[in-house]
Amino acid sequence: MTATLVFGSVMVAALVWDVARRRIPNVLVVAGLVLGLAVRGLDGWASVGAGLAGAGLALAMTFPLFALRAMGGGDVKLFGVAGMFLGPAGFLMALVASALAGGALGLVAAVRSGVIVTALLRTRDLAIRAATAGRSGERMTLETEAAITVPYGAAIAMGSLLVWFLYPGGLTWW
Repeated sequence: MTATLVFGSVMVAALVWDVARRRIPNVLVVAGLVLGLAVRGLDGWASVGAGLAGAGLALAMTFPLFALRAMGGGDVKLFGVAGMFLGPAGFLMALVASALAGGALGLVAAVRSGVIVTALLRTRDLAIRAATAGRSGERMTLETEAAITVPYGAAIAMGSLLVWFLYPGGLTWW
């Protein structure tokens, strides 16, 4: 119960903050990591190890996206918090769930902005670039002109909470 309350509070706060200000404050991320470590500490060293492994995996997998300017730094750090609470397996599931939530948010943003065709063409270009390991397709970043951005922290929070509540006590600690 304590872990659910702490994790839920951190994720909801990140969601609200990111939607309102398009940033995730470092103090929230640091608090999430420290609280996650403390809550895991209640279950012993194996749990602490799983949390550190989850956070490390999250940072290792998402930092390259930040380096390529495809994801904000706050989003990378929030994934670290999710990894701390969910562990490695749970983080991987949250990564997929967050990508789906982010895609849905992007689709809504594109429709609302009236640029759905452009967004779909850019998505095709991104897929070509990924499939060809960067040898073909347009390279886009968050700074690309007319880029459609969404508060991805909201998607991370939604995806991570979905995993947390779908697998209570299961994948959450490993």
